Amino acid sequence: MTGERIAREGKKPIVLQPRDEVIMAFVAEFRLLSRPQLQSLLDFPCTTRINIRLKKLYDHGYLSRRFMPTIMGKPQALYFLGPKGIISVVETAGIDPLCLEKERKQIQAHKDLFLNHQLFLNDVRIAFSLAIRKYPQMSLERWIKERDCFIQFPTIQGGIATLIPDGCLILSYQRKLYSFFVEVDCSTMTNGRLRAKAKAYLNYARSGCSLQDFGFQYFRVLIITKTLEWLNNLKATIEELSDRIFYFAVRDQICVGSAFGQIWQRAGRHGLFYLLEN
Repeated sequence: MTGERIAREGKKPIVLQPRDEVIMAFVAEFRLLSRPQLQSLLDFPCTTRINIRLKKLYDHGYLSRRFMPTIMGKPQALYFLGPKGIISVVETAGIDPLCLEKERKQIQAHKDLFLNHQLFLNDVRIAFSLAIRKYPQMSLERWIKERDCFIQFPTIQGGIATLIPDGCLILSYQRKLYSFFVEVDCSTMTNGRLRAKAKAYLNYARSGCSLQDFGFQYFRVLIITKTLEWLNNLKATIEELSDRIFYFAVRDQICVGSAFGQIWQRAGRHGLFYLLEN
């Protein structure tokens, strides 16, 4: 008998609340979320209350969880959809149940390194979502997830190149559309792999295929790292190839609400820049 089945035996029936539906919708959208990430999305400051609710949703099969090891303290609980949660989300949002079940199995099977990358990406996505809310003339048009960012385009040599960004952010500000491919790096990407991916982005930009694929002709590539030291390493590697389209920032600067502040470094430039400057 699994730990989840043991935890759910003898529990009183749960009456789902509107906030429960929102929690499950967020978990479905982001694949998996930590409790602090859910609090940010829900604007729900009371840790005790949300912990109680998450435990009830887990105990009754609406959420499942894994634990990320930490250097100090208790392992961090990460929540993803449980079997009943998939049914609930399908009924309320009409999402393909096969896709949700596939993602659930992947999360159960993935190693901790993947989970760490997914949490990092979620931190960045949440930070942008919250920052956009601060600007009346700004709106989030789309966030395209990795599974929908699988890009193939023709090369000059007549072959087919493949590019898989971590995500794609499209926003409007003062009636202008801005498009960004997002790459997050947990200090694990080798210079060789980065160089190959940067070349793919440059070739994709030259191909003009983004207009047909996503509806925008011009884009920038945001590379977000954990440390300034690693940022400088990646920036130097890319500057060997190009001084265009690539922007760099450290995650902590973005996650304190400064995503649109003067925190960004640019390939081939010195100093700090705003993301939305021309």
